[in-house]
Amino acid sequence: MNVLTYRDLLRIRTQLDAPTRTATFSQRIWGEREANVDGLQYRHVLTPTDREVTVRDYSGETRAMRMFGSNNYLGLATHPVVVERVQKAIAEYGVGVGGPPALNGHGPLQRELQERLAALEGQEAALLYGTGYSANVGLMSALPSKKDFAVYDAHSHASFIDGMRLGRVEGKAFAHNDPAALDRALAEVRGDYRDVFVSVEGVYSMTGDVARLDRIAEACVRHDALLIVDDAHGTGVTGPNGHGTVAMFDVAKEVDVIVGTFSKTFAVSGGFIAASREIVEYLRYFSRAHVFSASLSTAVCAAVLAGLDVMEDEPELHGRLMDHAATFAERLQALGFEASGLTPIFSLPAPAGADVRAMAHAFHERGLFVNHVEAPVVPASEQRFRISLSALHTDEDLEEVLAAIEEIWEAFTPADTPQAKADTPTLDAFEGGF
Repeated sequence: MNVLTYRDLLRIRTQLDAPTRTATFSQRIWGEREANVDGLQYRHVLTPTDREVTVRDYSGETRAMRMFGSNNYLGLATHPVVVERVQKAIAEYGVGVGGPPALNGHGPLQRELQERLAALEGQEAALLYGTGYSANVGLMSALPSKKDFAVYDAHSHASFIDGMRLGRVEGKAFAHNDPAALDRALAEVRGDYRDVFVSVEGVYSMTGDVARLDRIAEACVRHDALLIVDDAHGTGVTGPNGHGTVAMFDVAKEVDVIVGTFSKTFAVSGGFIAASREIVEYLRYFSRAHVFSASLSTAVCAAVLAGLDVMEDEPELHGRLMDHAATFAERLQALGFEASGLTPIFSLPAPAGADVRAMAHAFHERGLFVNHVEAPVVPASEQRFRISLSALHTDEDLEEVLAAIEEIWEAFTPADTPQAKADTPTLDAFEGGF
């Protein structure tokens, strides 16, 4: 099938009407599916998310695979306490409330969850959202005004950017995880706006690095800026017993808003904002993503509440996760990769000039479920593989994937180490991490 390349699509897509644009893109995708070129994007996980899953792959066959592509960091997706509590809550309250929070959508589980989350994050109050994405969108489209400005990390999640766009908030990015660059940016704009909002992520999902919150908080205090921390991948992972990146740096008093999600550690959908009572009460009425969305279901609330209990009652899960991260980082460093071990997320840059899809298939054929990120989602020079560890993994699991990494990189690294191909324009729709 003769179809356009991604580069062609990026170049002409704004020149086409919607029916032509969607048909052209679909032709490209269907052609790849027929040729099994991107079949790994359509793997179906047929069993609960655990250290091992059953997958139906691009060939239509099923196979057992070690799962290194899930955010199920503490294994809560299948934890018996969580499963039992969800079943009990459904029996008592039903599957959901069938309404928005402002009407009939606020019950005992929703209230308890908000109180528990506020305590977890060291804030006065919390507000629930349908997703972590909608929490960021709901925050940035409601709290800043036209007289305000946002300074955000260059690796900020797409939901923060989309919230700014919806709220028509002016802003600029600063160099990734660089407090000095943030300080300079704040010095440039602070006198021109009423409020300046600074947004960073506690843990960056695509790279696994941790925000330097101590110095970032100092810069915000120095320039009288409001600090927002999106800790989607930090809750349950960083800090004492997984209490998050803000707790890790002990800066709860310097942070104005914490954004979180339930789709990582807690393995369900939903999100929240934790802040002062005044900010939360304001958002309760002015954040359209909260006001006009259905309330979180009974099952989700029960799952997160149970997960919070497991975090406190079984600290060995967090200990095992971080032991795995430290061991894995040490072994990766021995193979020549950069790795800190501060989080269970590991980003492995693909060799320059390597066939990333062929590398992904090599992992797949070894029975290892590993996520790859390729152009145009990222520039060609930044194509990578992301490996996520879980407390459920065994030492043998780590050895298996480490051996595969060593073999695959050796096989796909060209002897003459050619320069990376020219960067492909990236799709705006994929700005930010997952």
